[in-house]
Amino acid sequence: MAIPEITPSFPTPATGVGTLVIEPPSDPTSLGGGYDAGNLILGGEANVIQDSRRCTIINGASNFLEGKYNTHIIGDAVTPLSPFGPANSIGVSSILNNAFYVGCYNGLHVNGDVVAFTSSDERLKDDIALIENPLNKVLSLDAVEFNWNDNQQVYSGHDIGLIAQQVEEVAPEIVTTRENGFKAVKYDRVTSLLVGAIKEQQKIIESLEERISKLEN
Repeated sequence: MAIPEITPSFPTPATGVGTLVIEPPSDPTSLGGGYDAGNLILGGEANVIQDSRRCTIINGASNFLEGKYNTHIIGDAVTPLSPFGPANSIGVSSILNNAFYVGCYNGLHVNGDVVAFTSSDERLKDDIALIENPLNKVLSLDAVEFNWNDNQQVYSGHDIGLIAQQVEEVAPEIVTTRENGFKAVKYDRVTSLLVGAIKEQQKIIESLEERISKLEN
């Protein structure tokens, strides 16, 4: 049997630099045809993929994809059915095209390095402004060492870090409350506070140096 020639569908460039629009795929009928062609649910229970294309759910339960393209799930309860998802969901309020979701409550564990870059292009940002009083915000945080307790299963032993409740007071946009009620921090975003604090502190140092220099002369 001859293998049919397949022309894959890809995101189509839209007007504007660096933007993409996902259009309905137009693969030939040799793929099976129809908007639901190319989806796969491998194991699990109570999983649904509808009006989607090239989507996958692997060994999970209570996952739901609708109208998505090239979106994949491993684990449980990834669903946009409500702003916080169903009971015990990971709380995905908006599922994206061309994305991979891990609905595993105890996280993603990788033996090797995780190499990734975070979008930060100026053209992707509106209403850009300097962080107000970054030094005071950093000074309000405690750098702590501690031992992990049994209220979670991911970490053990001695560790260092910040207290999420303190971070939430000065930068609520980088703190989230998970479905289990415990808070988590986007630690990479703390770098922005540190950069701002160092620059503010440097201005203070330079001002003091100038005053000292005048006094000495």
